[in-house]
Amino acid sequence: MRRGAGWRARLRGTSPGDAAGALLLGLLAAAALVLLVAPSLVVVLISFDAREYIGFPPERLSLRWYRALWLHSQLIDAAKVSLRVALDVTLAGVVLGLPAAYALVRGTFPGRTAAATFIVAPQMIPGLVIGVAVLFFGAYFAFHASHLMLVLSLTVFCLPFVVRIAMARLAGLDPALEEASAMLGAGRLQTFVRVTLAQVIGAVVGAAAVVFIEAFDNVTVALFTASARARPLAVELYYLVQYDSSPLVAAVSAFEILLAFLVVAVAARTIGLERVGR
Repeated sequence: MRRGAGWRARLRGTSPGDAAGALLLGLLAAAALVLLVAPSLVVVLISFDAREYIGFPPERLSLRWYRALWLHSQLIDAAKVSLRVALDVTLAGVVLGLPAAYALVRGTFPGRTAAATFIVAPQMIPGLVIGVAVLFFGAYFAFHASHLMLVLSLTVFCLPFVVRIAMARLAGLDPALEEASAMLGAGRLQTFVRVTLAQVIGAVVGAAAVVFIEAFDNVTVALFTASARARPLAVELYYLVQYDSSPLVAAVSAFEILLAFLVVAVAARTIGLERVGR
C-alpha cells in the first residue's frame, strides 16, 4: 500500500513536460533495443529454415542445418581453433591489462599520459589496419601467420578493452584502503590481491567476457594473421558465405550469438549481474 501510494504521489508531482520526456526516452530506448536485437533474432529464425536457400520468414522449421553444422568437420575444427585463441587472448589480456591499468591510475611516473595513449591506441585503429600491419611486420622478420601471431595480434587489438574498463574501476577506488593495508603490515602484492583485486573483480570479469567474445568472433585481424591450416570460425564463415547461400551460414552465426549470450550469462551468474564491469 505504501509503495503504491508513493508511486502515485510521485506521478502526481511530475509535470507534463517531464512525463513527455520520460515517455520519449522510453520509446527511444525501446526502438534502440529492437534495432539491436531484431537482426540477431532474424538470423536465428533463418537458421531453422528447412529450405536450401536463405529466406525470411521460414516456411518450415527444422534442425537440418544444425545437424549439417555438427557434421561439418571443417567448421567444428574452426570452432575449436577459435575457442583456443579466445582463451589465450583473454588470459593474456587480463594478465597484461590489469597491471597496466593499475600502473596508469596509481603511478606517478613521467610519460604516463603518453603510455596510456599508446596502450589504448589500437582501439581507435580499424582491425583491418592492425591485421595488415602485423602481417607485414611478421613477413619482415620471417614470422609467418600462425596461432602465435594470431594470439599476439588479437591481444594487441583487445588489450585496450581490459585497460579502459579496469582504469575506470580503479579510478573510483579509495586509495586510503590500500594505504591502510600497507600500514597494517601487508606487502604490495598482498595488498593488491586482497584489497584492490577484491574490489575490481567485477570489472575484470566484465573485461574478460568482452575480450573473449571479441577474440572468438574477430575476422578483420584474424583474416591476415591466422594460419591457413588452422583458421578460426569467423574466418571460415567469411569464406563460407562466398560460395554457400544456404541457412548453414545462419546456423553458424546463431551459434556465435548463443556463445556470446552464454559468456555474459556465466559472468553474471558467477559474480552477479550488478557487479559485471564494476
